[in-house]
Amino acid sequence: MKKQESNAPLKLYDNNGLIGKLIRDFNPMGSDIYADSEETKKYLLEVLQENLKINVKPIKDLSEMPRKVWLKCGGFITIDKCEALTAIDVNSGKFTGNCKLEDTILKVNIEATEEIAKQIRLRDIGGIIIIDYIDMEKEEDRIKIKEKMQQATKKDRSKVQVLEFTKLGLLEITRKHILGR
Repeated sequence: MKKQESNAPLKLYDNNGLIGKLIRDFNPMGSDIYADSEETKKYLLEVLQENLKINVKPIKDLSEMPRKVWLKCGGFITIDKCEALTAIDVNSGKFTGNCKLEDTILKVNIEATEEIAKQIRLRDIGGIIIIDYIDMEKEEDRIKIKEKMQQATKKDRSKVQVLEFTKLGLLEITRKHILGR
């Protein structure tokens, strides 16, 4: 490595402002990057000097996050925000599975857990989050789901607390907003 001679003060690092910080924070998580125009896309590629895949999509389309999110297995989650909390419901949808009902339920709930962790990051959902999973008969399945959620939320830069399942079978989570909404 070649040592460069420079006079102080000297800029050692530049994260290219808020946009650069957001892209570096969220892109490693596999998030899609959208720009509202070709000009913005060109600007981002020039400023960040990285080979990123940036999609162009009008901003108005991005603000309308869908209430229902489909899972790869055919199940889906619905996300409903209200003043006091966010409620997320897990449904088996089209998925019937090839094995016992308990195994099918566990499979949908595990896939939903990964998607829920991703969605709360992308939507910056904060405060109290209640998740209504498909009812699980076995306590060991609830423990697996809780551990899976704890593992999935470790990727989150914000503070996330995965609490316990209630008597009604709802998983309680709290999360701090990142963008301060």
